[in-house]
Amino acid sequence: MKIPFLYSLRFKVGFGYVVLVAINIAATAWAIYNFGRLTSSLNTILTENFSNIMAAEKMASTIEQHEDALSSIMNRDINNGKIKFTQAKDDFFQWFQAANDNRALPDAGSILDNIRLTYEGYLINSDSLIAFSERQEFERAKAYYANIVRPFSQRLSDNCFWLIEINQKEMKRVAKQTKSTSDEAIIAVLFATVFATVLSILTMMQFTKRIIEPAERLTQTVNQIGRGRLDLKIDIETNDEIGELSREFNKMTERLRKFEEMNIDNILAEKQKSETIVESISDALIVCDSEGTIQLMNRSAEDLLSVRETDVVGKPISAYLADDRLLGILRSHNDNADNAQRSSPYIQFNHKGHQVYVRPQVSEIATPQGIRRGVVLILQDVTQFKELDKMKSDFMAAVSHEFRTPLTSINMSVDILRQQILGPLTSSQEELLEASKRDCERLTKLIRELLQLSKLEAGKIEFREEVLDIRKVIESSVQPHELPFREKGVGLKLVLEKNMPRLVGDEQQLSWVISNLVSNALRYTNSGGCVEVYAGHDGSDMLLVQVKDTGRGISQEYLGKIFDKFVQVKQTFDSTPGSVGLGLAIAKEIIELYGGRIWVESEPGKGSTFSFRLPVERRAIA
Repeated sequence: MKIPFLYSLRFKVGFGYVVLVAINIAATAWAIYNFGRLTSSLNTILTENFSNIMAAEKMASTIEQHEDALSSIMNRDINNGKIKFTQAKDDFFQWFQAANDNRALPDAGSILDNIRLTYEGYLINSDSLIAFSERQEFERAKAYYANIVRPFSQRLSDNCFWLIEINQKEMKRVAKQTKSTSDEAIIAVLFATVFATVLSILTMMQFTKRIIEPAERLTQTVNQIGRGRLDLKIDIETNDEIGELSREFNKMTERLRKFEEMNIDNILAEKQKSETIVESISDALIVCDSEGTIQLMNRSAEDLLSVRETDVVGKPISAYLADDRLLGILRSHNDNADNAQRSSPYIQFNHKGHQVYVRPQVSEIATPQGIRRGVVLILQDVTQFKELDKMKSDFMAAVSHEFRTPLTSINMSVDILRQQILGPLTSSQEELLEASKRDCERLTKLIRELLQLSKLEAGKIEFREEVLDIRKVIESSVQPHELPFREKGVGLKLVLEKNMPRLVGDEQQLSWVISNLVSNALRYTNSGGCVEVYAGHDGSDMLLVQVKDTGRGISQEYLGKIFDKFVQVKQTFDSTPGSVGLGLAIAKEIIELYGGRIWVESEPGKGSTFSFRLPVERRAIA
């Protein structure tokens, strides 16, 4: 229903604002008028009388300067006295002009004329006195000063003080008038303020009566309905928005009452359905609220963690979840709550005498407004996939071992033929043998990487523990690549911090990681580019090593799987013989065995940065 404009809240509120604004404008205008009168009186004092007094005082002061100058002349300091007299004369004319420009007072004009005539006579007689002194007639000059010059000086001073006196009288008169104007302005503004305040109070009382009181009654009734009193009705008979709201609220209350009667059974049915779905999930599932209290746990979680749901519901998860790895995952999710879902690496459990692998996944329970209500921890059973992955690794290791012997024999045969021990070769035969030699080297590198990766995954590689200087490790790892960098025209820069702590590790394995990252950077950086190797102390117990290049970069879709086995980011024109995507996977295994972490940051067209951190303190290698 459309509400008429004259009955709407907008009209009422707007009308109230208009009245208040009009009252304030009237009071302000009245205050401005009265303070304008006060300002006019003050301007009269400051601009006219005060400036005249200042000019008269300055003229009297310059007369004293004239006297001092004549005294110096009569005391035989003629040159200095003449300079002082000239300066004083210039100052007197300046201040006399300032006073003469403002002749508003009736008596000021005659006094200023008298000062001008007297000063002219004073100057004439002063010139005569100076002439006596210049002729060394000092006694005659002193007599002339006492009888002729001094009376002119006294009359000038008297006229200046007379001018000051009449301006002071005028200032007193104007000040008295200003005080009267000020009192009138204060009374007028006070009256206007009181009148405006009374009108404002009356307006607000009327506004409260027409708008606020119905809104308060509506709020009270709504609060009672919110506490379950769905049988109440809102009795407000107005034609504005509040009346319309009360009518619509009555309709909503009626619908809520009907809905409540039929909704309890539906809620119970939905609850039963949700519990059945949770119990049917084969993976372990734990639901916690925002405070870390367990709210729900399915049978798979009970079996995996060897607890009963009835014993742990309503209790803190930290009290019943003894595995620090899972607690660390939950804490990590709480510290990064902006991620709605977070997955973690595999975790191994010993469950009933068997090795079980689970993949933790934390999902956040949030309202549409973004308020965090809790988290869901799902432990996905990936034991079968881990076993398949182990079978695949074992198969690749067995195949690699079987390939080594025939490949070694083929490689030796090719070398014997290339050396022409069995007879000379044609050019075509030499080309075929060169191609065969390259393929043998490619297969040898592939088999070597497969064997190394399988040993790393099986934990069969023995790491030597040596005290290493990471600077020397990097320098020795990069040195073999200097010639390929120069041949390709790519710059190589080392930025190694000084006084870095020693590192306990296997120099051969760490050198292999750094060499692999540097060779990859060279491979994907065009001529004219640059590769930078940085090493520094990152935090209290970590070393940071970075390999930055200005190459073509890696697209976003590959960043998450660049360290997986057999993954390569190639373009159609790339030629990387002997590379099948195992280098970064091996590097990741080595770094993680030392308790470190390796990652990449890249953007297409802007280069890539491969980084890894290693702990400084000695750690047992699995």
